[in-house]
Amino acid sequence: MNGLCSPFNRSPYYSAPPHATHVEAARRLRGQYPQATRLLELGAGGGQFAVSAAAEGFRVTALELRAAGVAHMLRLARERDLSLSAVQGDFYAADPGGPFDLIVYWDGFGIGSDDDQRRLLTRMAGWLAPQGHALLDIYTPWYWASHAGYTRHTDTYTQMYGFDSATSRMTDTYVEPGGQRHTQSLRCYSPDDLRRLLAGTGLRLARAEPGGMFDTATGTWHPQADWASCMTFQAVLVPE
Repeated sequence: MNGLCSPFNRSPYYSAPPHATHVEAARRLRGQYPQATRLLELGAGGGQFAVSAAAEGFRVTALELRAAGVAHMLRLARERDLSLSAVQGDFYAADPGGPFDLIVYWDGFGIGSDDDQRRLLTRMAGWLAPQGHALLDIYTPWYWASHAGYTRHTDTYTQMYGFDSATSRMTDTYVEPGGQRHTQSLRCYSPDDLRRLLAGTGLRLARAEPGGMFDTATGTWHPQADWASCMTFQAVLVPE
């Protein structure tokens, strides 16, 4: 799920089939929220998680900015004889409908400024059912601060981690052999930072759980880590 630690968050990822991690995440969500029916995924990419969630019986609406991502998720759904609603648009402006029992935003929260995040969170509060839950992957400042400068070289790209402590933003940069650069940047938050961000949005932090981490020493992804070393945490938000 955490594409920022691998090249698969770049464009080829959006044309890939669902990975075992997408299927596992959808099954885990079904087990955690057995009564939930309507699910909204923000930043759905190529729809790999969305179709996996539809296969678990969720009524899925997937919001994605890129037309190619929307086309791919609809193709994945047709191939599996699944039904989902794919909405192309900017999540600051698009209307995905609702209310939703679950809203998920994997591996992408933190684009833009704090004000941008508050705008999105306020919109999410309006989309969420009264007893609903929103699940977000949040990147931690301590992981990225301690791993800034990490570089790895492969035959097809060079990857570099960076961190701006003044703005608490991580950067993940890929440089192709020809010199073309692709940089992703997200605002990082601690749970306390997130609580402050949520003030006035209509949502509150019900639970925060440490997520996984990419071990730069061994080049391996660990899906579960402790708070001291986690790259991300999962925030569970509920209406105030």
